[in-house]
Amino acid sequence: MKKFLLSLSVAAFCLSTGCTAAPALVYNGDTLEWNIAWVKKQCGTLDIKENIIEVSGIACSRVTPGYIWMQSDETSKYIIATDEQGAKRACKVKFSKSIRWDWEDMSGGVYEGKDYLFIGAFGDNNETDGEYSIIWFEEPAIDPENTPELTVTPNQIKYVYPDGKKHNCEALMYDNIDQMIYIITKVYYNVCQVFSIPFRLDYGDEEQTLTYVCDLGVREDLGYSEKNQPYKGFHLVTGADISPDGKYILIKNHNNIVASYSWVLYWVRQDGESVAEAVQRQPQPLRCYNYEWQGEAICWLDDNTFYTTSDADDGNPPIYKYTRKWGEGVENTQADKKRNNLVLIDDVLYIQSKEGLYTLDGRLQSR
Repeated sequence: MKKFLLSLSVAAFCLSTGCTAAPALVYNGDTLEWNIAWVKKQCGTLDIKENIIEVSGIACSRVTPGYIWMQSDETSKYIIATDEQGAKRACKVKFSKSIRWDWEDMSGGVYEGKDYLFIGAFGDNNETDGEYSIIWFEEPAIDPENTPELTVTPNQIKYVYPDGKKHNCEALMYDNIDQMIYIITKVYYNVCQVFSIPFRLDYGDEEQTLTYVCDLGVREDLGYSEKNQPYKGFHLVTGADISPDGKYILIKNHNNIVASYSWVLYWVRQDGESVAEAVQRQPQPLRCYNYEWQGEAICWLDDNTFYTTSDADDGNPPIYKYTRKWGEGVENTQADKKRNNLVLIDDVLYIQSKEGLYTLDGRLQSR
């Protein structure tokens, strides 16, 4: 029996999983360690002719499990629900009155025992609009046999930024623990910023002022760009979500079109910690995530599963499902140690942790 200890370089991991290598990410001045505790598979393909085009936000239904809500920044007039295969539309929801267009993200959440959907109507690519809102309404039940089309009355939280400036945003997430909405700016060649506002039912038509939370990284992480060369670092945030139990946070981006790669950053929220405190710690980029053309949509199903899809309008975009495969012992080992605990035994890769030897799908082999 041959036994070799391997360092987890990008190349070694990609050979074992078949993934496409993305560059290591420098964040707050440090090179981040990959989280490799997740696997990805394509679970469906969105039929854009049947359903919707340019998907920029998704949210798993809590009222009718098994369906995913989707919204478009192309039409900005309705949302639809499909199953994870994406082939058949189960429900279409229209709104009873005109509301702000340029929808960029959506999220689900619970407030006072009821399930709500939130849509970020805050896209402003040229930073010239200045009128931003969060559309919200109680999530309707889905019955594809009897209610293929519904009309709901939307509400809006109109807001301004505390710096008095105009910003472009593409990411929104809701925290079920603190009932807080978080909005993240999409900035080219600079750091993105996180803002928050508590959710309430009684804001009315008066504009609210968001609270600044933090920057995501520092400007120095981005390096510089020579002619026809991509900027490095984490900018251009396009989607975010918090798991229903409030423990896990995902924020994704896509780099500019010259650089065909992007990252999903992952935080584990500690007991008693706010989201604001959590996202100011160093995250882990998920190794299983690969670049999606115009990839803007991400949502949690539960604390072990999430989905992504893209808003590509030049074909039928795939729907991807990500599943946690390793137990907490292995995950903690990966988070707390350098990536030097892969073991090759008879041409099979295992993970050496303090609990014992694990297979890559999380099964304990020996102690």
